[in-house]
Amino acid sequence: MKAHLAPAMLLGIVSTAVVANAQQPPPLRLNVQYTCPGNMIVVVKHCEKRGETEVCSLVKGAPNGPMGDEISMPKAQAAALGLMCTTQDGAAGTASSTAKAQTASSDYTNDLPSVERVKAEIKGSDPTDALARQVAVFTYLVSYVDRIKYNRTVRGDFTPGEQKMMGAYRLAAYQMSQNYAKTHTPAEAAAFERLHGQYEMNGAFYQDWSKRLIGPQSAAAYKGAETSLAASGQKHYEQEMADYKRDSAAQQAADKQIFGTQGLSNDPTAVATRRCLELGGSSAGCVGKGFMSGFKDLIGFTPEAEEELTGPGKAGVVLSGLYKNPATVTTLGFGESGVTIGGCGKLVDDSHGYAIDKRPNSVRVTVDNEPNPIVLTMRPDGGLTGPGLIDVKGRIIVGYHIETSTLMINGVRATPDQCNGPCQTSTRVPDYAPAMGRCSIGSLAMPPNPKAAPANAQPAKESGITSLVTGFAEMLSPGGGAPTGGGVGLRMMGKYGGGILLLDFSSNSLVLDCGQAHVRAPYTVENAPNTFLIHVQNSGGPFTLALQRDNSLRGAGSTSVNGRLVTGMNGDDVAFGPHSETCEVGTFRPKTGATPATSVATATPAPAPVVTAATPVSSSPAAGGEGMKLAISSSFPGGANPLAGKGVTLMSERFDTLLRKIGAPIAAKDTPGRAAAEYSANCLSPKSCPGYAAAMHPYYVGKGTFDSMGKIILTVPVPAGTYFVFCSAVGPDGPLIWDVPTKLNAGDNSVTLTAGNAELIH
Repeated sequence: MKAHLAPAMLLGIVSTAVVANAQQPPPLRLNVQYTCPGNMIVVVKHCEKRGETEVCSLVKGAPNGPMGDEISMPKAQAAALGLMCTTQDGAAGTASSTAKAQTASSDYTNDLPSVERVKAEIKGSDPTDALARQVAVFTYLVSYVDRIKYNRTVRGDFTPGEQKMMGAYRLAAYQMSQNYAKTHTPAEAAAFERLHGQYEMNGAFYQDWSKRLIGPQSAAAYKGAETSLAASGQKHYEQEMADYKRDSAAQQAADKQIFGTQGLSNDPTAVATRRCLELGGSSAGCVGKGFMSGFKDLIGFTPEAEEELTGPGKAGVVLSGLYKNPATVTTLGFGESGVTIGGCGKLVDDSHGYAIDKRPNSVRVTVDNEPNPIVLTMRPDGGLTGPGLIDVKGRIIVGYHIETSTLMINGVRATPDQCNGPCQTSTRVPDYAPAMGRCSIGSLAMPPNPKAAPANAQPAKESGITSLVTGFAEMLSPGGGAPTGGGVGLRMMGKYGGGILLLDFSSNSLVLDCGQAHVRAPYTVENAPNTFLIHVQNSGGPFTLALQRDNSLRGAGSTSVNGRLVTGMNGDDVAFGPHSETCEVGTFRPKTGATPATSVATATPAPAPVVTAATPVSSSPAAGGEGMKLAISSSFPGGANPLAGKGVTLMSERFDTLLRKIGAPIAAKDTPGRAAAEYSANCLSPKSCPGYAAAMHPYYVGKGTFDSMGKIILTVPVPAGTYFVFCSAVGPDGPLIWDVPTKLNAGDNSVTLTAGNAELIH
């Protein structure tokens, strides 16, 4: 079995650092030591043209220590070193200005300068120059406080002092800019914006005012945070190197056992790409994820380093999906990290924490809220019953302010001829205030359960603009395009280990690791009388786990994990071979430090081993729906069928309507094909829109690949209704995109795709 790798499309590099800095990377420097986060040294040895892509060879190692083996990476991705790292001669990227502080005094804002003090002490050559300098200082101080808070806590709140100072600085800068614009011409106002932007990036000006205005307490808080980060980074680097060497040795041993002495590349990019492909990901999605993993490893930004900032997260049973009542407007959108209350009066949609409490014959869901928590009970049909009318504490929009971002190149404001579009953009950002709303949270229905792609679906092979349009879902999906279950209602999250078998519940799917074998397996969560039962439908032997009072999972028997491993790579072609291992199913405990998402009142014996054959989830009807068949054929007179071997997706909404529903800025006049092209141009590599990608997943109800005749039969366990066949191909006049509405009823259904019902994209 072989899959063709599409052109490398990087989804993102260390997202927190690069997305936050809208800068062009400086020119890549060869044979110069870059000092990267975690005190890691990286050297770019040489770059060369390989086919259509320029590839660079890099080595990394500890300071004053031996460098490791060379690894390869496209030059476009390697160039990001200039943003993340510094060189020995002092040339700095953004790393020095984005050091992640781990701690900050809660009252360090006491000696930050007041608005009045800034206005009194910051002078200029004339009133306009003084005003521009003051706005620049206020803008920088907002970023200063924001960085300290972010480095102290990624998801936590600002302290009262931080909120007070940031609000004062923002208001002062906004009012000064607005007042200037009201009394001057548009050209003068634009010149003023450029002037204060120049002062924001003026190092000498910063050194002058920061020494005079930033007090010792706040300066010490920031410096202490940098020191803490350096020590933490070194610790993570040492642990990462030990883990990498161990994992590399294991991978090499497995490769040699399967392939003889040849062995495959064990650099992080290759390992991550192979694992993604082995778990069913698409070519484009896995190549992107492989490069992202390799670059993170290169600069020391490992999963352990990310976890240090965000924590190990939750583990246990959670809820997934949008619960609503057609007769009321308030909705509850549940996810792994929280629940969003929407449609509650004038309150904006906001996230709240929640907890699940399992008692004998009942399930209670408690949503964090003031003045009283919102207590919900789960009905036998999976729906929820709430308290009815209740006061909800949230936020309302009280106004807006303007935030301006400027394209910088090598630390200098870009000139118009260097910008691919505007050099400076302004965003209208809402200002919020706390408020109370009163809304009805009564009987809420469980959302319909969209299913994942059929298990036998193969990744499509695409190129050019058509690849961008049809491949975006695979590249942005958590599994690199692999089917991920897509269940709603009761679901699981967290990593669990027990002996050799490992369970990873993430992104609404389950990955089983048994030795070197790994698969993505469907699962369901049953609300049993005394606990939750997790039924894992593994092809090598299904098994059931019971959630215990200590948040562990208990099962019995054994299971075989029937996976596949990459057996070789020849250019862009990848070959696979089957690989199976058997593991015991015993007690699995969550990752150390994970917060329990669920409480269970009683202990439950281990379920008996399952002896019946596993039933794929994709062949089971959804709750409240019937399994339906849709035969999709295509007709193109003369020549080869352009849809042969291409991917097709069945969606619950028209594509342009879907994008508007999730908040994407799609114009009202845009057709589905044009909307897909715009989304691809703005949200695929080197850009990314992870929020939109995640919001799209519930709208995918089926997926597959056309055969050599341009035909496919999809079995889709969904309720009767209108769905949309979405696919693309390259015709003689350019890319064709289909978004064809199709009425599905119980039983057999059919639709024929032709050039006449496609949209031609010029």
